[in-house]
Amino acid sequence: MTDIAPDSRPSLARQLLEIGPLRLALGLSALVLAVFAPAPGIETRLEGWGLIATGVLPALGPIVFFALLLDMLMSRVLMSDTDAAGRRRYRTAMLFDGAMALVLLLAWLPFLLDLAARA
Repeated sequence: MTDIAPDSRPSLARQLLEIGPLRLALGLSALVLAVFAPAPGIETRLEGWGLIATGVLPALGPIVFFALLLDMLMSRVLMSDTDAAGRRRYRTAMLFDGAMALVLLLAWLPFLLDLAARA
């Protein structure tokens, strides 16, 4: 009987647990901001729920985007001073942050291009 080596890659659930709750919250924030990305040419509302969509979310988008980039940078810095398991965890965190930043950027790109065209 041949022994089959188990897959050395951790499961998705295990990787999400290794990422940590704060990084997951940052990723969830990025996904929420990507889903509610403002449309190009939207007019700013100053009251009601429209204020959230046209005032608060456009202010939070860049903050979350740069927090993701900063977390990627810090993961890279900390990766250089750890063992193999720690490097794998930080590499997973970097890929997670990079994916979330890319999703956020792609969702907000039409809005950002419209802003650049108006300037």
